[in-house]
Amino acid sequence: MQRSDWFPKTLFGRTLLFITLIVVSGGAALSVIARYYAGVASENAYDQLLAGAAIDVAESLYVQGGVLALDPPVAALSTLSRYDLVYYKVVDSRGVLVAGYGDLPGSQGALVAARQGAVFADATYQHRRIRVVTIARYMPEQRTPGWAVVTVAQTTRARQRLTRDMSIKVWTLILLMSLLAIGASGLAIRRGLRPLAQIETIIAGRDPTDLKPVTVETPREISAIIAAINGLIGRLADRMTAMQRFIADAAHQMRTPLARLDAQIELLGGETDRMRDPAHLDALRRTCSDVGRLTGQLLNHAMVTHRTQAVRLEPVELTGLVKEVIGRTIPLADQRDVQVAFESDAPQVCIEGDAISLQEALSNVLHNALLHGNADEISVKVAHADGGVVVTVTDNGPGIAREHWEAALRPFERLSRSAAERRAGSGLGLAIVQEVMKAHGGEIGFAFPRDGGFAVMLRFP
Repeated sequence: MQRSDWFPKTLFGRTLLFITLIVVSGGAALSVIARYYAGVASENAYDQLLAGAAIDVAESLYVQGGVLALDPPVAALSTLSRYDLVYYKVVDSRGVLVAGYGDLPGSQGALVAARQGAVFADATYQHRRIRVVTIARYMPEQRTPGWAVVTVAQTTRARQRLTRDMSIKVWTLILLMSLLAIGASGLAIRRGLRPLAQIETIIAGRDPTDLKPVTVETPREISAIIAAINGLIGRLADRMTAMQRFIADAAHQMRTPLARLDAQIELLGGETDRMRDPAHLDALRRTCSDVGRLTGQLLNHAMVTHRTQAVRLEPVELTGLVKEVIGRTIPLADQRDVQVAFESDAPQVCIEGDAISLQEALSNVLHNALLHGNADEISVKVAHADGGVVVTVTDNGPGIAREHWEAALRPFERLSRSAAERRAGSGLGLAIVQEVMKAHGGEIGFAFPRDGGFAVMLRFP
Protein backbone atom coordinates (compact mmCIF):
# COMPACT_ATOMS: atom_id res chain seq x y z
CA MET A 1 0.00 0.00 0.00
CA GLN A 2 1.36 3.37 -0.95
CA ARG A 3 1.54 6.22 1.52
CA SER A 4 -0.99 8.23 -0.49
CA ASP A 5 -3.62 5.46 -0.13
CA TRP A 6 -4.10 6.02 3.59
CA PHE A 7 -2.56 9.41 4.32
CA PRO A 8 -5.24 12.13 4.66
CA LYS A 9 -5.49 14.63 1.81
CA THR A 10 -6.65 17.56 3.98
CA LEU A 11 -4.65 19.75 6.33
CA PHE A 12 -7.25 19.08 9.05
CA GLY A 13 -6.91 15.31 8.59
CA ARG A 14 -3.12 15.35 8.54
CA THR A 15 -2.85 17.54 11.63
CA LEU A 16 -5.43 15.51 13.54
CA LEU A 17 -3.73 12.25 12.52
CA PHE A 18 -0.39 13.58 13.76
CA ILE A 19 -1.91 14.63 17.10
CA THR A 20 -3.76 11.30 17.39
CA LEU A 21 -0.53 9.35 16.85
CA ILE A 22 1.20 11.40 19.55
CA VAL A 23 -1.71 10.99 22.00
CA VAL A 24 -2.00 7.25 21.33
CA SER A 25 1.75 6.75 21.71
CA GLY A 26 1.76 8.75 24.94
CA GLY A 27 -1.31 6.87 26.20
CA ALA A 28 0.31 3.50 25.47
CA ALA A 29 3.49 4.55 27.29
CA LEU A 30 1.46 5.82 30.27
CA SER A 31 -0.54 2.56 30.32
CA VAL A 32 2.64 0.49 30.57
CA ILE A 33 3.98 2.75 33.31
CA ALA A 34 0.65 2.65 35.16
CA ARG A 35 0.61 -1.16 34.98
CA TYR A 36 4.11 -1.30 36.43
CA TYR A 37 3.41 1.07 39.30
CA ALA A 38 0.10 -0.65 40.06
CA GLY A 39 2.03 -3.91 40.45
CA VAL A 40 4.60 -2.21 42.67
CA ALA A 41 1.87 -0.63 44.83
CA SER A 42 -0.07 -3.88 45.29
CA GLU A 43 3.16 -5.74 46.00
CA ASN A 44 4.15 -3.26 48.72
CA ALA A 45 0.70 -3.28 50.27
CA TYR A 46 0.50 -7.06 50.55
CA ASP A 47 4.14 -7.35 51.56
CA GLN A 48 3.40 -5.15 54.57
CA LEU A 49 0.46 -7.36 55.53
CA LEU A 50 2.59 -10.47 55.06
CA ALA A 51 5.44 -9.02 57.10
CA GLY A 52 2.99 -8.02 59.86
CA ALA A 53 1.63 -11.56 59.98
CA ALA A 54 5.16 -13.00 60.18
CA ILE A 55 6.01 -10.64 63.04
CA ASP A 56 2.82 -11.68 64.89
CA VAL A 57 3.82 -15.33 64.48
CA ALA A 58 7.34 -14.61 65.76
CA GLU A 59 5.97 -12.72 68.76
CA SER A 60 3.70 -15.68 69.52
CA LEU A 61 6.70 -17.98 70.10
CA TYR A 62 7.47 -19.02 73.68
CA VAL A 63 9.71 -21.58 75.47
CA GLN A 64 8.19 -24.23 77.71
CA GLY A 65 10.50 -26.69 79.47
CA GLY A 66 13.39 -25.57 77.27
CA VAL A 67 11.40 -26.42 74.15
CA LEU A 68 10.16 -23.87 71.65
CA ALA A 69 6.35 -23.68 71.22
CA LEU A 70 3.88 -21.54 69.28
CA ASP A 71 0.54 -19.99 70.10
CA PRO A 72 -0.75 -19.36 66.52
CA PRO A 73 -1.97 -15.77 65.97
CA VAL A 74 -5.29 -16.66 64.38
CA ALA A 75 -6.31 -13.02 63.80
CA ALA A 76 -3.18 -12.14 61.83
CA LEU A 77 -3.34 -15.25 59.67
CA SER A 78 -7.06 -14.88 59.06
CA THR A 79 -6.48 -11.37 57.73
CA LEU A 80 -4.25 -12.85 55.03
CA SER A 81 -6.43 -15.87 54.36
CA ARG A 82 -9.38 -13.58 53.62
CA TYR A 83 -7.78 -12.93 50.21
CA ASP A 84 -5.50 -15.94 49.55
CA LEU A 85 -4.26 -19.25 50.86
CA VAL A 86 -1.77 -18.80 53.71
CA TYR A 87 1.04 -21.16 54.76
CA TYR A 88 3.52 -20.84 57.59
CA LYS A 89 6.43 -22.70 59.15
CA VAL A 90 8.41 -22.32 62.37
CA VAL A 91 11.83 -23.95 62.86
CA ASP A 92 13.86 -23.79 66.08
CA SER A 93 17.57 -23.17 66.38
CA ARG A 94 18.31 -26.87 65.85
CA GLY A 95 16.40 -26.92 62.55
CA VAL A 96 13.52 -28.91 64.03
CA LEU A 97 10.02 -28.08 62.74
CA VAL A 98 7.97 -26.56 65.53
CA ALA A 99 4.73 -25.88 63.59
CA GLY A 100 3.35 -25.44 60.06
CA TYR A 101 4.22 -26.98 56.73
CA GLY A 102 7.58 -28.67 56.76
CA ASP A 103 8.01 -28.61 52.99
CA LEU A 104 7.21 -24.91 52.70
CA PRO A 105 10.12 -23.26 50.85
CA GLY A 106 11.85 -20.36 52.50
CA SER A 107 14.33 -17.77 51.39
CA GLN A 108 17.50 -19.61 50.47
CA GLY A 109 20.43 -18.42 52.53
CA ALA A 110 18.24 -15.74 54.13
CA LEU A 111 18.90 -16.67 57.78
CA VAL A 112 21.57 -14.06 58.36
CA ALA A 113 19.52 -11.37 56.62
CA ALA A 114 16.35 -12.43 58.42
CA ARG A 115 18.03 -11.63 61.75
CA GLN A 116 18.00 -7.96 60.66
CA GLY A 117 14.39 -7.89 59.42
CA ALA A 118 11.92 -9.42 57.02
CA VAL A 119 13.29 -11.04 53.87
CA PHE A 120 10.93 -11.52 50.90
CA ALA A 121 11.11 -13.98 48.01
CA ASP A 122 8.94 -15.46 45.26
CA ALA A 123 8.46 -19.22 45.05
CA THR A 124 6.09 -22.00 43.97
CA TYR A 125 4.29 -24.27 46.43
CA GLN A 126 1.71 -26.94 45.63
CA HIS A 127 1.69 -25.74 42.01
CA ARG A 128 0.79 -22.23 43.10
CA ARG A 129 2.81 -19.03 42.94
CA ILE A 130 3.48 -17.72 46.44
CA ARG A 131 5.09 -14.75 48.11
CA VAL A 132 7.32 -15.77 51.03
CA VAL A 133 8.59 -13.71 53.97
CA THR A 134 11.18 -14.96 56.45
CA ILE A 135 12.18 -13.43 59.80
CA ALA A 136 14.27 -14.73 62.69
CA ARG A 137 13.88 -14.30 66.45
CA TYR A 138 16.58 -15.07 69.02
CA MET A 139 15.33 -17.41 71.74
CA PRO A 140 17.80 -17.61 74.62
CA GLU A 141 15.48 -19.72 76.83
CA GLN A 142 15.82 -22.81 74.66
CA ARG A 143 17.98 -25.69 75.78
CA THR A 144 20.08 -24.77 72.78
CA PRO A 145 19.86 -20.97 72.62
CA GLY A 146 19.71 -19.65 69.08
CA TRP A 147 17.59 -18.20 66.29
CA ALA A 148 14.11 -19.42 65.56
CA VAL A 149 13.10 -18.97 61.91
CA VAL A 150 9.53 -18.02 60.97
CA THR A 151 8.34 -18.38 57.36
CA VAL A 152 4.92 -17.15 56.21
CA ALA A 153 3.70 -17.50 52.60
CA GLN A 154 0.66 -16.32 50.72
CA THR A 155 -0.60 -17.04 47.19
CA THR A 156 -0.54 -14.11 44.78
CA ARG A 157 -4.07 -14.08 43.37
CA ALA A 158 -5.17 -11.09 45.49
CA ARG A 159 -2.07 -9.14 44.46
CA GLN A 160 -2.79 -9.80 40.81
CA ARG A 161 -6.45 -8.85 41.23
CA LEU A 162 -5.52 -5.57 42.93
CA THR A 163 -2.95 -4.82 40.24
CA ARG A 164 -5.51 -5.51 37.52
CA ASP A 165 -8.21 -3.39 39.18
CA MET A 166 -5.91 -0.40 39.64
CA SER A 167 -4.58 -0.76 36.09
CA ILE A 168 -8.08 -0.87 34.59
CA LYS A 169 -9.07 2.28 36.47
CA VAL A 170 -5.96 4.12 35.36
CA TRP A 171 -6.32 2.83 31.79
CA THR A 172 -9.92 4.02 31.71
CA LEU A 173 -8.81 7.46 32.86
CA ILE A 174 -6.03 7.54 30.23
CA LEU A 175 -8.50 6.49 27.52
CA LEU A 176 -10.99 9.18 28.50
CA MET A 177 -8.28 11.84 28.64
CA SER A 178 -6.92 10.72 25.27
CA LEU A 179 -10.36 10.89 23.65
CA LEU A 180 -10.89 14.29 25.23
CA ALA A 181 -7.50 15.52 23.98
CA ILE A 182 -8.15 14.26 20.42
CA GLY A 183 -11.66 15.74 20.37
CA ALA A 184 -10.45 19.08 21.75
CA SER A 185 -7.60 19.08 19.21
CA GLY A 186 -10.06 18.50 16.37
CA LEU A 187 -12.21 21.41 17.50
CA ALA A 188 -9.15 23.63 17.95
CA ILE A 189 -7.84 22.73 14.47
CA ARG A 190 -11.20 23.47 12.85
CA ARG A 191 -11.37 26.79 14.65
CA GLY A 192 -7.77 27.58 13.70
CA LEU A 193 -8.45 26.76 10.03
CA ARG A 194 -11.57 28.92 9.92
CA PRO A 195 -9.64 32.01 8.66
CA LEU A 196 -8.38 29.93 5.72
CA ALA A 197 -11.98 29.06 4.86
CA GLN A 198 -12.83 32.77 5.00
CA ILE A 199 -9.95 33.55 2.65
CA GLU A 200 -11.12 30.77 0.31
CA THR A 201 -14.64 32.22 0.27
CA ILE A 202 -13.34 35.74 -0.43
CA ILE A 203 -11.07 34.65 -3.28
CA ALA A 204 -13.61 32.20 -4.79
CA GLY A 205 -16.28 34.92 -4.84
CA ARG A 206 -14.10 37.50 -6.54
CA ASP A 207 -14.48 38.64 -10.10
CA PRO A 208 -11.43 37.71 -12.23
CA THR A 209 -10.83 41.39 -12.91
CA ASP A 210 -10.83 42.31 -9.21
CA LEU A 211 -7.16 42.36 -8.27
CA LYS A 212 -7.42 44.39 -5.06
CA PRO A 213 -5.46 43.04 -2.06
CA VAL A 214 -7.25 40.61 0.26
CA THR A 215 -8.18 42.35 3.51
CA VAL A 216 -9.36 40.07 6.32
CA GLU A 217 -8.56 39.86 10.04
CA THR A 218 -6.43 36.74 10.59
CA PRO A 219 -4.06 35.37 13.26
CA ARG A 220 -0.43 36.37 12.97
CA GLU A 221 0.60 32.95 11.57
CA ILE A 222 -1.83 33.29 8.64
CA SER A 223 -0.87 36.91 7.96
CA ALA A 224 2.20 35.63 6.10
CA ILE A 225 -0.08 33.66 3.76
CA ILE A 226 -2.24 36.75 3.21
CA ALA A 227 0.89 38.80 2.46
CA ALA A 228 2.08 36.17 -0.03
CA ILE A 229 -1.34 36.07 -1.72
CA ASN A 230 -1.47 39.86 -1.91
CA GLY A 231 2.06 39.90 -3.31
CA LEU A 232 1.02 37.41 -5.98
CA ILE A 233 -2.11 39.45 -6.74
CA GLY A 234 0.03 42.57 -7.03
CA ARG A 235 2.45 40.89 -9.43
CA LEU A 236 -0.47 39.48 -11.41
CA ALA A 237 -2.05 42.94 -11.57
CA ASP A 238 1.23 44.41 -12.80
CA ARG A 239 1.57 41.64 -15.38
CA MET A 240 -2.01 42.12 -16.59
CA THR A 241 -1.55 45.90 -16.73
CA ALA A 242 1.63 45.48 -18.74
CA MET A 243 -0.12 42.99 -21.02
CA GLN A 244 -3.08 45.30 -21.56
CA ARG A 245 -0.77 48.22 -22.20
CA PHE A 246 1.24 46.11 -24.66
CA ILE A 247 -1.92 45.01 -26.49
CA ALA A 248 -3.16 48.59 -26.69
CA ASP A 249 0.22 49.89 -27.87
CA ALA A 250 0.60 47.07 -30.38
CA ALA A 251 -2.88 47.70 -31.76
CA HIS A 252 -2.15 51.41 -32.01
CA GLN A 253 1.25 50.91 -33.63
CA MET A 254 0.06 48.28 -36.09
CA ARG A 255 -2.99 50.27 -37.19
CA THR A 256 -1.02 52.93 -39.13
CA PRO A 257 1.26 50.67 -41.22
CA LEU A 258 -1.61 48.28 -41.92
CA ALA A 259 -3.77 51.19 -43.07
CA ARG A 260 -0.89 52.42 -45.25
CA LEU A 261 -0.44 48.91 -46.61
CA ASP A 262 -4.16 48.71 -47.46
CA ALA A 263 -4.07 52.11 -49.18
CA GLN A 264 -1.03 51.17 -51.24
CA ILE A 265 -2.71 47.95 -52.36
CA GLU A 266 -5.78 49.94 -53.39
CA LEU A 267 -3.60 52.37 -55.35
CA LEU A 268 -1.78 49.51 -57.03
CA GLY A 269 -5.06 47.82 -57.95
CA GLY A 270 -6.63 50.99 -59.29
CA GLU A 271 -3.58 52.26 -61.19
CA THR A 272 -4.16 52.53 -64.96
CA ASP A 273 -0.66 53.66 -65.79
CA ARG A 274 1.40 50.44 -65.74
CA MET A 275 4.58 52.51 -65.87
CA ARG A 276 4.03 53.52 -62.24
CA ASP A 277 3.65 49.94 -61.02
CA PRO A 278 7.34 49.53 -60.06
CA ALA A 279 7.17 52.63 -57.81
CA HIS A 280 4.01 51.37 -56.14
CA LEU A 281 5.58 47.92 -55.67
CA ASP A 282 8.69 49.44 -54.04
CA ALA A 283 6.50 51.41 -51.65
CA LEU A 284 4.50 48.26 -50.92
CA ARG A 285 7.69 46.31 -50.20
CA ARG A 286 8.94 49.03 -47.85
CA THR A 287 5.62 49.06 -46.00
CA CYS A 288 5.65 45.25 -45.72
CA SER A 289 9.21 45.46 -44.39
CA ASP A 290 8.13 48.08 -41.86
CA VAL A 291 5.21 45.89 -40.74
CA GLY A 292 7.49 42.87 -40.42
CA ARG A 293 10.10 44.83 -38.46
CA LEU A 294 7.46 46.37 -36.17
CA THR A 295 5.85 42.97 -35.55
CA GLY A 296 9.24 41.46 -34.75
CA GLN A 297 10.08 44.22 -32.31
CA LEU A 298 6.69 43.98 -30.62
CA LEU A 299 7.16 40.23 -30.17
CA ASN A 300 10.74 40.74 -28.98
CA HIS A 301 9.55 43.33 -26.46
CA ALA A 302 6.92 40.90 -25.15
CA MET A 303 9.51 38.11 -25.03
CA VAL A 304 12.03 40.23 -23.12
CA THR A 305 9.37 41.42 -20.66
CA HIS A 306 8.40 37.80 -19.97
CA ARG A 307 11.96 36.51 -19.62
CA THR A 308 13.02 39.32 -17.28
CA GLN A 309 10.30 38.22 -14.85
CA ALA A 310 10.35 34.45 -15.31
CA VAL A 311 13.88 33.31 -16.23
CA ARG A 312 16.58 32.82 -13.60
CA LEU A 313 19.95 34.47 -14.27
CA GLU A 314 22.86 32.13 -14.98
CA PRO A 315 26.57 32.64 -15.73
CA VAL A 316 27.05 34.09 -19.23
CA GLU A 317 30.37 34.56 -21.06
CA LEU A 318 29.92 38.12 -22.31
CA THR A 319 32.87 38.42 -24.71
CA GLY A 320 31.80 35.52 -26.90
CA LEU A 321 28.18 36.62 -26.79
CA VAL A 322 29.05 40.13 -28.02
CA LYS A 323 31.12 38.70 -30.89
CA GLU A 324 28.24 36.44 -31.90
CA VAL A 325 25.75 39.34 -31.91
CA ILE A 326 28.10 41.50 -34.00
CA GLY A 327 28.41 38.71 -36.57
CA ARG A 328 24.63 38.42 -36.86
CA THR A 329 23.76 42.14 -36.84
CA ILE A 330 26.29 43.78 -39.18
CA PRO A 331 24.73 42.21 -42.35
CA LEU A 332 21.69 44.42 -41.61
CA ALA A 333 23.67 47.31 -43.11
CA ASP A 334 22.70 46.02 -46.56
CA GLN A 335 25.02 47.49 -49.21
CA ARG A 336 26.91 49.87 -46.90
CA ASP A 337 30.53 49.17 -46.07
CA VAL A 338 30.62 49.17 -42.26
CA GLN A 339 33.89 48.98 -40.34
CA VAL A 340 33.62 47.18 -36.99
CA ALA A 341 36.21 47.12 -34.22
CA PHE A 342 36.01 44.91 -31.13
CA GLU A 343 38.09 45.17 -27.97
CA SER A 344 38.02 43.39 -24.60
CA ASP A 345 40.31 43.83 -21.60
CA ALA A 346 40.06 40.09 -20.78
CA PRO A 347 39.80 36.91 -22.89
CA GLN A 348 36.63 35.94 -21.04
CA VAL A 349 34.25 38.13 -19.07
CA CYS A 350 31.48 36.36 -17.12
CA ILE A 351 28.35 37.93 -15.64
CA GLU A 352 25.07 36.63 -14.21
CA GLY A 353 22.44 37.05 -16.90
CA ASP A 354 19.99 35.68 -19.44
CA ALA A 355 21.82 35.05 -22.71
CA ILE A 356 18.74 35.42 -24.95
CA SER A 357 17.72 38.76 -23.43
CA LEU A 358 21.30 40.03 -23.59
CA GLN A 359 21.55 39.08 -27.26
CA GLU A 360 18.34 40.98 -27.98
CA ALA A 361 19.58 44.07 -26.11
CA LEU A 362 22.97 44.15 -27.87
CA SER A 363 21.30 43.49 -31.22
CA ASN A 364 18.98 46.48 -30.72
CA VAL A 365 21.88 48.79 -29.80
CA LEU A 366 23.79 47.80 -32.97
CA HIS A 367 20.59 47.94 -35.03
CA ASN A 368 19.95 51.54 -33.92
CA ALA A 369 23.51 52.53 -34.80
CA LEU A 370 23.29 50.97 -38.26
CA LEU A 371 19.77 51.83 -39.40
CA HIS A 372 18.86 54.97 -37.45
CA GLY A 373 22.31 56.44 -36.81
CA ASN A 374 23.48 55.68 -40.40
CA ALA A 375 26.87 54.77 -38.95
CA ASP A 376 29.58 53.16 -41.07
CA GLU A 377 32.13 52.87 -38.25
CA ILE A 378 31.25 50.98 -35.08
CA SER A 379 33.49 50.19 -32.13
CA VAL A 380 32.46 47.69 -29.43
CA LYS A 381 34.43 47.46 -26.20
CA VAL A 382 34.03 45.14 -23.19
CA ALA A 383 35.88 46.36 -20.09
CA HIS A 384 35.86 46.07 -16.31
CA ALA A 385 35.10 49.34 -14.52
CA ASP A 386 34.04 50.34 -10.98
CA GLY A 387 33.62 46.76 -9.82
CA GLY A 388 31.40 45.85 -12.79
CA VAL A 389 31.47 45.28 -16.52
CA VAL A 390 30.70 47.92 -19.19
CA VAL A 391 29.87 47.19 -22.82
CA THR A 392 30.37 50.36 -24.89
CA VAL A 393 29.06 50.64 -28.46
CA THR A 394 30.46 53.75 -30.21
CA ASP A 395 29.46 54.84 -33.74
CA ASN A 396 30.25 57.80 -35.97
CA GLY A 397 26.60 58.77 -36.42
CA PRO A 398 24.93 61.96 -35.17
CA GLY A 399 23.55 60.20 -32.07
CA ILE A 400 20.65 61.33 -29.90
CA ALA A 401 20.41 64.87 -28.60
CA ARG A 402 20.90 65.17 -24.83
CA GLU A 403 17.39 66.51 -24.28
CA HIS A 404 15.98 63.34 -25.85
CA TRP A 405 17.99 60.77 -23.87
CA GLU A 406 15.23 60.13 -21.37
CA ALA A 407 12.51 59.97 -24.03
CA ALA A 408 14.59 57.55 -26.09
CA LEU A 409 14.18 54.89 -23.39
CA ARG A 410 10.38 55.07 -23.40
CA PRO A 411 8.44 52.65 -25.65
CA PHE A 412 7.09 53.97 -28.96
CA GLU A 413 8.97 57.28 -28.71
CA ARG A 414 10.20 58.11 -32.24
CA LEU A 415 13.05 60.61 -32.38
CA SER A 416 13.82 60.29 -36.10
CA ARG A 417 14.20 63.53 -37.99
CA SER A 418 12.63 62.67 -41.32
CA ALA A 419 9.24 61.20 -42.27
CA ALA A 420 10.96 58.21 -43.84
CA GLU A 421 12.88 57.51 -40.65
CA ARG A 422 9.69 57.85 -38.58
CA ARG A 423 8.02 55.24 -40.73
CA ALA A 424 11.02 52.91 -40.39
CA GLY A 425 11.25 53.10 -36.59
CA SER A 426 8.94 51.83 -33.87
CA GLY A 427 10.56 53.42 -30.82
CA LEU A 428 10.97 50.02 -29.13
CA GLY A 429 14.68 49.29 -29.64
CA LEU A 430 16.17 51.19 -26.70
CA ALA A 431 13.09 50.49 -24.56
CA ILE A 432 13.88 46.78 -24.92
CA VAL A 433 17.49 47.48 -23.91
CA GLN A 434 16.24 49.39 -20.85
CA GLU A 435 14.03 46.43 -19.80
CA VAL A 436 16.95 43.99 -20.13
CA MET A 437 19.33 46.19 -18.13
CA LYS A 438 16.82 46.61 -15.30
CA ALA A 439 16.36 42.84 -15.12
CA HIS A 440 20.15 42.43 -14.82
CA GLY A 441 20.51 45.10 -12.15
CA GLY A 442 22.38 47.35 -14.54
CA GLU A 443 21.70 50.54 -16.47
CA ILE A 444 21.99 52.08 -19.91
CA GLY A 445 23.78 55.36 -20.52
CA PHE A 446 24.63 57.70 -23.42
CA ALA A 447 27.65 59.89 -24.09
CA PHE A 448 29.33 61.99 -26.77
CA PRO A 449 33.03 60.95 -26.74
CA ARG A 450 35.68 63.67 -27.06
CA ASP A 451 36.95 62.23 -30.33
CA GLY A 452 33.46 62.39 -31.87
CA GLY A 453 30.59 60.05 -32.49
CA PHE A 454 27.96 58.73 -30.13
CA ALA A 455 28.32 56.02 -27.44
CA VAL A 456 25.79 53.73 -25.77
CA MET A 457 27.05 52.16 -22.53
CA LEU A 458 25.57 49.05 -20.89
CA ARG A 459 26.78 48.83 -17.27
CA PHE A 460 26.45 45.43 -15.51
CA PRO A 461 27.08 44.92 -11.79
